[in-house]
Amino acid sequence: MVRPKRRRAAAAVAVAAALTAASLTAPARADAPGGRGAPPAPSPDRRSQTQIQQEAKETLVKQIAKDQGVPAAEARRRADRQPAQFKLAARLGKDLGAAYGGAWIDQAHGGELTVGVTGASASAKVRSKAKTAGLSATRTKKVRYGFGHLQQVSASLAKRVSEANKGAKNGLQTGIVTSGNVVKLSSLKGAPLTPAQREVVGWARRTFGGAVRVSTYAHKSVPRYCQDDYACDPPLRSGLAIFTGGARCTSAFMTYSGSRYYMLTAGHCAEIGYWWDVSTYSYGYQNVGGAADYTFGWYGDYAAVSVDDPGWWQPRGWVLPQTSIYGSESDYVGGYVCKQGSTTGYTCGTITEVDATVSYPDRTLSGMTWSTACDGPGDSGSGVFDGNYAHGILSGGPNSGCGMIHEPIGRALSGLGVSLLSG
Repeated sequence: MVRPKRRRAAAAVAVAAALTAASLTAPARADAPGGRGAPPAPSPDRRSQTQIQQEAKETLVKQIAKDQGVPAAEARRRADRQPAQFKLAARLGKDLGAAYGGAWIDQAHGGELTVGVTGASASAKVRSKAKTAGLSATRTKKVRYGFGHLQQVSASLAKRVSEANKGAKNGLQTGIVTSGNVVKLSSLKGAPLTPAQREVVGWARRTFGGAVRVSTYAHKSVPRYCQDDYACDPPLRSGLAIFTGGARCTSAFMTYSGSRYYMLTAGHCAEIGYWWDVSTYSYGYQNVGGAADYTFGWYGDYAAVSVDDPGWWQPRGWVLPQTSIYGSESDYVGGYVCKQGSTTGYTCGTITEVDATVSYPDRTLSGMTWSTACDGPGDSGSGVFDGNYAHGILSGGPNSGCGMIHEPIGRALSGLGVSLLSG
């Protein structure tokens, strides 16, 4: 159940939002508000839902082919296989216990699933499970550190980084790179470290040794917001432009709790405005509802906006225009994710880091995911997905060039007490 509360920081940050909603059974339809009339009929579209989803998939295929230098047929094979690979990786993460060293999609070697193992005996179990799942090409790699250890290192380092970043002009950032079996600790390239940050880097090297790799990043991380217009009629879904006080974000997946519907969005969007509107084609700006709960800080970047009139808004488990979402997946390095944003539209990229600590201008976030997808101001809150599976809520990216930071969907749903609305 969504907890009715609002959290505001002393310094509000203008950023773009995301919508998420879910429900398997719809509440009773409400009467349309006076003066607004019945909800508009869906816009004529001669394409079937299958055709629409196929067109979206082809965008992903083109991105894989471009990134990896492979023919379209091979790119399509990798895209089709990825959901099964993610499912197997999740199962192996539970079954292998301490011997599990993480999993990733090795795009440089045929896009095959690779599983890190800390002992040779675990390899046989991986091969058996992979064969049963129809993924016999799955590889194993002997690694020094178990994934559980990397998570512990990441958590300890993240707390130190958060303290060291307070008052600093440029922040340290961290992230687990499973393909390298390390936690990456990065500072802004060319920028001097504060004494507190230098102490953290030295402490990390002394304490964790080879489990930490010190590096740099090229551009500062920032949330994404904008102040432009964009119009779309019901149904309410992920990928729409949403507005508050002149700022624009993007809706993510629809969710539900009991008989109530909620539109998920980035927490930094809810921080700058309580009421959220959608600019419709037929009726101008129409209010969706208010922010029921949000988090923007150490524990992530997500929010739930109450859908006050679901009978009019007709929330659906779709990504614009009509891609159905049927469930959720965890993030794995090397896998592809996509988003539909109200500024840059449909873009895709590969996951590069998980459990990342991100430095924004006035706060540090933990537990985030980085990918190479492009985004821009106004895309905040976009639903991040792969095929028919939700992965998260777009939070931000570098202040120059491509790169996307997203909130993992599992933590957002759990923190808000809502469930995904199936398409």
